[in-house]
Amino acid sequence: AAARTGANTALVTQRLDTIGELSCNPSIGGIGKGHLVREVDALDGVMASVADEAGIHYRVLNRRKGPAVRGPRAQMDRDLYKASMQSVMSNYPHLSLIEASVEDLMLDESEGVESLAPMSSEPLQLSESTKRVHINQKEHKARIRGIMAKKEDGTTMEIEARTVVITTGTFLRGVLMLGHERYSGGRHLRDSEQVEPPSEGLARTLARFQFPLGRLKTGTPPRLDGKTINWDVCKDQPSEIPATPFSHILQFRGDQPARIAANTVISCAQSATNDETHKLVMEYAHTLPIYDGMEGKGNGPRYCPSIFKKVQRFPDRQSHNCFLEPEGLNTDIVYPNGMSGPYPEEIQLKIMRSMKGLEDVEIVRPGYDVEYDFVNPTALMHTLETKAIGGLYLAGQICGTTGYEEAAAQGIVAGANAGRAAGAAARGEPAATPFVIGRDEGYIGVLIDDLVTRGTTEPYRMFTSRAEYRISLRADNADMRLTRKGMEHGLVLEEERIGALEAREYMIEDRVDKLRNFDLKVTEWAERGGNDLMGGAAVSRKAGLKKTAEEVLGMPHVTLKDVEDIMVAVDRENAVESTENLSTPSPASVYDTVEASVKYQSYVKRQHKDMESWRKAQGVKIPPDFQYEHSVLPTLSKEELEKLSLYRPNTFAEASQISGITPQSLIYLYHHVRRRNRVRDCRSDSKATAQVN
Repeated sequence: AAARTGANTALVTQRLDTIGELSCNPSIGGIGKGHLVREVDALDGVMASVADEAGIHYRVLNRRKGPAVRGPRAQMDRDLYKASMQSVMSNYPHLSLIEASVEDLMLDESEGVESLAPMSSEPLQLSESTKRVHINQKEHKARIRGIMAKKEDGTTMEIEARTVVITTGTFLRGVLMLGHERYSGGRHLRDSEQVEPPSEGLARTLARFQFPLGRLKTGTPPRLDGKTINWDVCKDQPSEIPATPFSHILQFRGDQPARIAANTVISCAQSATNDETHKLVMEYAHTLPIYDGMEGKGNGPRYCPSIFKKVQRFPDRQSHNCFLEPEGLNTDIVYPNGMSGPYPEEIQLKIMRSMKGLEDVEIVRPGYDVEYDFVNPTALMHTLETKAIGGLYLAGQICGTTGYEEAAAQGIVAGANAGRAAGAAARGEPAATPFVIGRDEGYIGVLIDDLVTRGTTEPYRMFTSRAEYRISLRADNADMRLTRKGMEHGLVLEEERIGALEAREYMIEDRVDKLRNFDLKVTEWAERGGNDLMGGAAVSRKAGLKKTAEEVLGMPHVTLKDVEDIMVAVDRENAVESTENLSTPSPASVYDTVEASVKYQSYVKRQHKDMESWRKAQGVKIPPDFQYEHSVLPTLSKEELEKLSLYRPNTFAEASQISGITPQSLIYLYHHVRRRNRVRDCRSDSKATAQVN
């Protein structure tokens, strides 16, 4: 992203041959995460196009639900993904790759010192949804002037820079753990016992400037030998064909991802834990590591927990899914998704062999955990520049997030702002305007606003439920929401992407206009599409009434295909002479967006109405005796109930600042409190009336 802004950019990493390495799960996307990938692509990021080169198994999660919560996901071939990413990086304009270990930062230290590449402090013209944007550069205690790095031969080099983006992942004072064994490192090299060393100097510098540091952990499961799995007794999970690409350009062209087009795809499989598995998990709990965080328990991802945490938290569950995902086309190694747990290797083998289809499985490499430092992201501004050190930006797991997609989303914002600021300073131009995405513009905006305003106490994972505008923030319209913004900030330069956006906008507007101007009597819609299309037996009461295709599509269970098939048939029967006005089915490149934009019209209006009411309710008090229980608030998650019970906020403004509480849950809680207050007031009025009488 920094290089695309025109800034001369250096990517410094310990090993160039690990660029593009998928350290844990070899997959991209998912619920919430797939939205982020599409948004990164809309801003000309490379993750989506690389994923479409390496994807060997595609699925859209939540397909049976509405378009807003559907999540594109693909299994990667590890080698293809890494090779494709390295090819892109090695030929990227304005980008130099340097193999060295960053040991420390070069700083000018002084209270209130101005950055060598300041951002404009003019107020940002953002929506009401992200009104708390904080771009205050007067708190700096130092400013960046470069980095110090050590090369493989032991020599030290200094690289001067106006801005620096730190993306340490799990390497910041990283400690690897397997059973009770502990050793320093950020991760194991693939297919090797060799460890990549942690970053110690950066951690000491951040501590010296009193950054709020904490410890988080994550884990990776053992890798299995696919030749020793009984695939026949496991539930087959084939890839979707045709697939939904991540890349907007690929989808606009009507092309399939490379491996789907070549018909070189894999099938995954599903097994599950059982009572025997759970017995082993708990019996050997004493062999698990003792962590630095949370009094030895470790602070891991709530929504990607170890098998021990799953069994401990849900003792009544009879089984937990285990997805068997091959790691590539030319390897027998299989990733058992959902089965991380850093037990000693012999215990991991016992646990694996307790499951159906894995009775004779062999472990190729044991799973392990890594515990590492992170900076509470309240120490950052919305640009992801730190408040303490001017010109220093953070992105990825160092900010308390988990996952490739969340890291990419932060990287594109941090890189864009660092590049724009440095480029403007180098050219002697006025300070660049910050690149900030609003909560109503993208999940990237939701992610960053959540982090910098609420902070996080555990690894943050993106979900669609975190967005108050999720009906508008769909995976299918990411380009329409963000590509123009990217163009305005110098991030989107590719002419084909700009042309595809303009063509899609025209086609969607044209399709919706045709739906709006085509009408039939209700009885004729029913005759052609069946009574169910128009609401069942009630059709007879609507004789003579006309409805447009747009109105019909807005009804439940009616698809765009249902409506367009009828439109095409009517036009043919009426022998429409002009091919310009002849109805045709919507092409795949706009189908989802046309259907969703029509179906969600009324929901979008209600969404904005709900949010307007919510903003006015920030000062409303929550009763101090309110019981945060599932029986009272059935739509709230266990995490939300736990945190509300712990913090017991006095007002909804306070509740909105608690990390992990979603906007939808706050609105639900608000309506519940209002109903409770009305009932209380009615009872009070009744008592008062009775006393008067």
